[in-house]
Amino acid sequence: MKIILLQDVKNIGKKGQIKEVPDGYARNFLLAKKIATIATPSGIAIAKKDEEKKQLILKEQRAQTQKLAATLDKKRIIIKARSKDGKLFGSITAKDIATEIRKLKLEVPEKAISTGHIKELGLHKVKISLDHGVVVSINLLVETA
Repeated sequence: MKIILLQDVKNIGKKGQIKEVPDGYARNFLLAKKIATIATPSGIAIAKKDEEKKQLILKEQRAQTQKLAATLDKKRIIIKARSKDGKLFGSITAKDIATEIRKLKLEVPEKAISTGHIKELGLHKVKISLDHGVVVSINLLVETA
């Protein structure tokens, strides 16, 4: 029996997908719990239209992420910190880097920034993992305050 999923179902599919499942499973579980509906021609058309909208939105989000990555790639982040003999008092964390990026009017979540604790002055490479698998590496310059 062909059905349209109304919500994500483990081992079957995601919301909005059209799937072929055994009749008994569809009638006794999916339809009974209102997790799916029977795939009618009009329902299939609506599901396909919704899928096209999702793909278009995803494409736009991916383009925005690429644009953000290109902008970040051109930037050089400078953080001033207290130090003695080239060693910092404390360390530079992802939170510090995210704060400096926000000052540039760009939004990057802290969890996207992967770096150890930077404890020395100088130029460092910092990897930022954005949405949709986009990864960008930025230059971070740590200077004496």
